[in-house]
Amino acid sequence: MFGPVMRGLSLLFLSLMACGSGNDSAPPAGSQPQAGSGSGLAKAKLRGEQVAPPVPLQAPPADATKTGSGLIYKKLVVNDAGTQPRRNDTVMIHYTGWNQATGETFFTNHDRAPLPLNLATTAPGFTEGLQLLHKGETAILWMPPSIGYKSPPPKPETLVYQVEVVDIQPAPAIPEDVARPPDKAEALPTAGKRIVVKPGTGKDKIRPYDNVTYNFTVWNTDGKMIDTSKHPTTTQPYKQAVATGEMLTSMTLGERARFWVDAAKLVQPGVKPPAVTTGTVCYEIEVTQSVKAAHEPPPTPPDVAKPPDGVKKTAKGVFYRVLKAGPGKDPRHPDAKDTVKVHYTGWTTDGKMFDSSELRGEPATFNLGGVIAGWTDGIPVMTTGDRVRFWIPVDLAYKGAAGKPAGMLVFDVELLEIIPPPTH
Repeated sequence: MFGPVMRGLSLLFLSLMACGSGNDSAPPAGSQPQAGSGSGLAKAKLRGEQVAPPVPLQAPPADATKTGSGLIYKKLVVNDAGTQPRRNDTVMIHYTGWNQATGETFFTNHDRAPLPLNLATTAPGFTEGLQLLHKGETAILWMPPSIGYKSPPPKPETLVYQVEVVDIQPAPAIPEDVARPPDKAEALPTAGKRIVVKPGTGKDKIRPYDNVTYNFTVWNTDGKMIDTSKHPTTTQPYKQAVATGEMLTSMTLGERARFWVDAAKLVQPGVKPPAVTTGTVCYEIEVTQSVKAAHEPPPTPPDVAKPPDGVKKTAKGVFYRVLKAGPGKDPRHPDAKDTVKVHYTGWTTDGKMFDSSELRGEPATFNLGGVIAGWTDGIPVMTTGDRVRFWIPVDLAYKGAAGKPAGMLVFDVELLEIIPPPTH
């Protein structure tokens, strides 16, 4: 989440692109809503098409309205009975844009399908201006550079738009208590505070290794929507950031709950950070399905934080101790050319499990020449049937690789079989 809560999640982010102006180039910054990755919408570009503006661009008409931000607007088609968009809604629009100074049309989709514009993520002038309109209305907007761009280009310009609101896709309603949790909120160890919005139908709490499906929306404390699920997200809580997993495991099937959590605790090491990483955010999560795992992983080791005194150490620096000795029927030790069949579970030193063949209910098979250096170095101390706990320093683990567990790693490994390389 904001990890996979936040990565399983794929919100349509629409932004106003920062590009230089020109007849055959992409439109200037602030001019063109673009479809986010994976939306399937083609990037619309104007190539020489010019549209005559319905009013003079240089001087707005006397009956135009100017707001405190500097936005000037005049409605050309009025529909007071139409629905009015809210700050987090997505609006489907036809629009044409002109450079006020030159009168040049830099973009239009007036004869094409309407484009979606997410008011939570666009330039402030669009967020303000579209909320002044109703569905079915058309208006001219004069947008100064101070509000017309998400990221100002080298030479900001005043731009003028004719916008028609074709349809509105409403966002989830902003909670009245979005800014702070009520006094009755329950405190959680990591994930801040929570309240139950709708009781669940299930009796048992979701476990870290269960498969849970849920919908979510997240806002900042000003009520600006940061993300929302377009489709239900399915994950196992242990794979998420600690706070995200804690939110999910505090819930039951069918429950809808609201959380206030420090955004920094939703950042997962090695994973692309969420859109907001500082300050408090308000999450609302509803669990739609929970499937209990068929197998359970072993408990977190009591000495997971660091290798205790007296454990053994390989020449390269992997700490280990034997938890259970094998029967001794096969005295062989595997080497780097061998393939091994093992059961294993891995944790980071804060006790967070990140992988387990025990949870999947079937052993894993690895060639020792193709795994992390700590496994290549550590597994050869074993014989078949041994169960050993390894503490693998970061330099022999993933060395800070993106998307991989960070720091020293702890593994419990049971060696089931040694498969020697084929002979030719």
